Amino acid sequence: MKRITLTFFCSLLVCTAFAQQRGSVTSILEILDATDGKRTVVKEFPFLIEAPNWTPDGKWLVFNSGGKLYRLSPDKPEAPELIPSDFAINCNNDHLITTDGKQIAISHGTKEDRRSRVYTLPVTGGTPRLITPLAPSYLHGWSPDSKYLAYCAERNGNFDVYIIPAEGGEEIRLTTSEDLDDGPEYAPDGKHIWFNSVRSGLMQVWRMNADGTEQTQMTFDEGVNAWFPHISPDGKQVIYITYTKGDLAPNEHLPNKNVELRLMPAAGGQPKTLVKLFGGQGTINVNSWAPDSKRLAFVSYRQNDDTALGIFEGAGDIGLCKKQGSMTYDKTTDTYSLTGAGTNMWFKSDEHFMAWKQESGNFSLAANVKFEGEKGVNAHRKIGVIIRQSLDGDSKCAFVAIHGDGLTSLQYRTEKGEDTKEVVAADKGADRIIMERIGNKIIMKTAKGHTPKKVTGEIELPFSGTCYIGLFISSHEADFVETAYFTGVQYKKL
Repeated sequence: MKRITLTFFCSLLVCTAFAQQRGSVTSILEILDATDGKRTVVKEFPFLIEAPNWTPDGKWLVFNSGGKLYRLSPDKPEAPELIPSDFAINCNNDHLITTDGKQIAISHGTKEDRRSRVYTLPVTGGTPRLITPLAPSYLHGWSPDSKYLAYCAERNGNFDVYIIPAEGGEEIRLTTSEDLDDGPEYAPDGKHIWFNSVRSGLMQVWRMNADGTEQTQMTFDEGVNAWFPHISPDGKQVIYITYTKGDLAPNEHLPNKNVELRLMPAAGGQPKTLVKLFGGQGTINVNSWAPDSKRLAFVSYRQNDDTALGIFEGAGDIGLCKKQGSMTYDKTTDTYSLTGAGTNMWFKSDEHFMAWKQESGNFSLAANVKFEGEKGVNAHRKIGVIIRQSLDGDSKCAFVAIHGDGLTSLQYRTEKGEDTKEVVAADKGADRIIMERIGNKIIMKTAKGHTPKKVTGEIELPFSGTCYIGLFISSHEADFVETAYFTGVQYKKL
């Protein structure tokens, strides 16, 4: 195993939890017709999403973003729904669904050492069950009888293909090549495991019996590195992704590259290119065939410029929001549009969408704020400016909130996991708000129709080190998203 590959895997895992918050790419979820190569865009996301799975009933596409799993209807692509995974909020792009559609397996970077381990949980969400105590382990395959999981794992400095009982137990090593073997996936009949290996000098597609015998090379592309073979549900075709030789090392599968999706007969033979795209890591890391074996889901990407998030560094959901939020920034009007769900910003934990930047000193953050629509589903919906000690849902925080019914308040949580308190402003219906941090003081200034001059709320609340400040929205309804517009946003150090 080469050091460059080990370094890449580890750095990928550490960054996954914050992937959604970074606005460097637009992710384009697409469906590809394998019969004619036609591409159909399902939805664009102004942040990173990866690795769609198609559920066996054809109703949902499941993908990862920001360390969490979401599902989205390919026919009615509204706000994505969170698949609750309890403590597992550092999921990477290796996840699979059983053929009966009842369970999902994930690769999650554990809190203790940030190394990937494989877990299973109900497909509707729940508490994950640890399957691979040893790490790192990167899931790629689930046997059609749901009895075994196949994965790539590093043991003693070498990455190989392993299988393990889906209920847990002793792992079994299937490959012993000194170079990287990765991406193991069961054929629908359970007789073979397909994988990719660099043992020939370039990364190529291989196939072996389910017990590891008769390891056979299936692609012989001299100009590309071939990764992640996925077999169609009818067992007749294999789709895989290729990188141009020389664009990266054979044992790397990086993002933001010009790649191809190629199709070949499962019996072997000449592959053909179905589509060329900008992508790579995250495009088709896991099986994404539709149940009809005619279509497959994938993600292409578009790199954004440095001003895609305006003055902010990132944006994403805080807490376990059931519906995924998003943000866009219009440079011509200097307008931030935030869309988000969330049950509440009160008690011991919050659920909201936030655009943030890091700050360690005194500051002032001001904005004109306005909900889209006069009435929302819940009068307690909130928008405003905020400071958080961390991006955890239960972190210490303070925020100036404009409620749907016009109530204006400075709400705050003094310690992680404590109940929220508030200072209510005397006037309702403010549309220009300012939060200032001066030492241990958090100051609220609010007004309607003009720049606030007087203090309308003040608390003593010390924050330590680097904090996160920015804009937020919470719909106060788990199943409903609201949209708000922030204009005249001004940030300055004090």
